[in-house]
Amino acid sequence: MKKQRKAHGSAAEFQLSLLVLFALLAFPAIDLIFLGAAYSATWFISFQSAMAAAQQTDFNSAIKSVSEQTSRFNSGGLTKCLKMAPDGGYQSNGTDIFIDAVNFIDSTKTQTIGPNKAVPPPIDLTNNIYEIVARTNYRVEPFINLASVPALGSVPGLGKPVSFSASVKRCAEFPQGLTRGPGNAVNNGRTSTTEATATSFASPVSLPPQAAGEPWNRPKIYEEISNSGQQIVDHAVVLVNADNPDWTDTGIVVHPGQTIWIDFRADGIWGGSKGSYPPEYDADGFNYYNFGSMRKEGQLNMFNYMSPPISWNLVGAVDPPKSLIVADLYQFNVGKTKYKYLPDRTGALKIGNFDLFSTFAECHPEKVTDTNKEDLVRKYYAAHGVGTMTVRIVVSE
Repeated sequence: MKKQRKAHGSAAEFQLSLLVLFALLAFPAIDLIFLGAAYSATWFISFQSAMAAAQQTDFNSAIKSVSEQTSRFNSGGLTKCLKMAPDGGYQSNGTDIFIDAVNFIDSTKTQTIGPNKAVPPPIDLTNNIYEIVARTNYRVEPFINLASVPALGSVPGLGKPVSFSASVKRCAEFPQGLTRGPGNAVNNGRTSTTEATATSFASPVSLPPQAAGEPWNRPKIYEEISNSGQQIVDHAVVLVNADNPDWTDTGIVVHPGQTIWIDFRADGIWGGSKGSYPPEYDADGFNYYNFGSMRKEGQLNMFNYMSPPISWNLVGAVDPPKSLIVADLYQFNVGKTKYKYLPDRTGALKIGNFDLFSTFAECHPEKVTDTNKEDLVRKYYAAHGVGTMTVRIVVSE
């Protein structure tokens, strides 16, 4: 009888065997479940980063949006629960941004820019499409560390950390802005003393005929810069909304001795009749005086500034002392032939849509006071401005 019990073992030994077998199977299974969740989380943050970056109007904003996405993710409870740590990436956030310039005519000419670098100008929309690529890497510790278990201790994800990588692509919605974007230019509040057309001058090169499908008004602007003998020192593409009464900061700081070249897309169109008529003017705007309206040349607006004859046109200034766009504070006009400017000071370059917001004051002068002028301007822009203008700025010296 004793020999028979030894041959088959006791009930206690069987229970111990089941416990050991359960431990050998259950703990690795738990680790694998958490590893699957960690990989899903890695792909998710890569997807979120690519989607957020692709929606931005410029490269700097794309990088910023990725930093915000990854910062929220890395500081959350999920990463701690899954024992995830970012592995490299922009500012060690785990995610790098690349830009694929995909040549849809000849795939052998496709280029990848990065990591975390803007596209060298010019943007070629004739031959390329531009994709934002978010590549995310995380180092994941085992949820239950089995390093001391024979045969399992050397297995990544069970007994030692494992690295996960995910890559997601999204088409850039504003490829013109991939060259760079709004930065941290500082407005020092200096007052303008430059007349609107004092240093703005027309092109010495005749306007080329608009090529079919060409997105920009001046497709040969880089050739003109090269022929001028100057070198490009800065570049930006920004979006200007017609209903925005504030200056749009280009992110570029300019200096005397430089030349500012400004171009706008051929499909950019805007106006000042929201809800009544579709946008109908490009950056040149509309000449009210030549049209023979009731406005008189030299007429004062609600700020007691001389109203220029052109409205709904693109204008610019270097370090305007106020955020609001008013006639006396803008320094130069932009258009098909007025596309270069020589700055007379160092400061932040800003552009915007000039609207004849003084119309309200002419129709209802009794409602205008010294305290409500700015509010009236903002309400006027919001109620009337319609359309957008995509503008590229190139600085050379």
